[in-house]
Amino acid sequence: MTFGNGSLRAAILIDRAARWVGAALVAGFAAMVVYVVISRYLFSSTPRWAEELPRMALVWLTFVGAISGFVRGTHFRAGLLDLVTMPAPLRRVFAVLAWLASFVFLAVFIWTGWKLTQITWAHQTTALSLPVGLFYLSLPVCCGVALLGLILKGGRA
Repeated sequence: MTFGNGSLRAAILIDRAARWVGAALVAGFAAMVVYVVISRYLFSSTPRWAEELPRMALVWLTFVGAISGFVRGTHFRAGLLDLVTMPAPLRRVFAVLAWLASFVFLAVFIWTGWKLTQITWAHQTTALSLPVGLFYLSLPVCCGVALLGLILKGGRA
């Protein structure tokens, strides 16, 4: 498969956007946790969203962060494959296998995540009465974006 520079730039933009969204979620998560701790121990009052909202932010943060790992290809390699002295064609075979495994993994997670979202959407969280499906929606959304970035990158390391 041959991809032009435009698709590579689009994959880089997806990676950059995922990193910015992830940074915002980390900041929001940290602010929520600090606020909850201060409220609990200084004011003896815990906000009713103290468990649900940080948990939802953490779930979304995890899958948003995975987008960057899939687009960059760091989820499989972690730099170890380059340290092993293998001939370049064998490294290319492993890179293609990793790309195919990632493609299948993401496709399965998109399908499964969408089904889970549909099943749980009618259920509500206890404190905020939000749809439980919002937690599971992170699977098809983030895996879909990761798959798009993976396709746009086209197996390039």
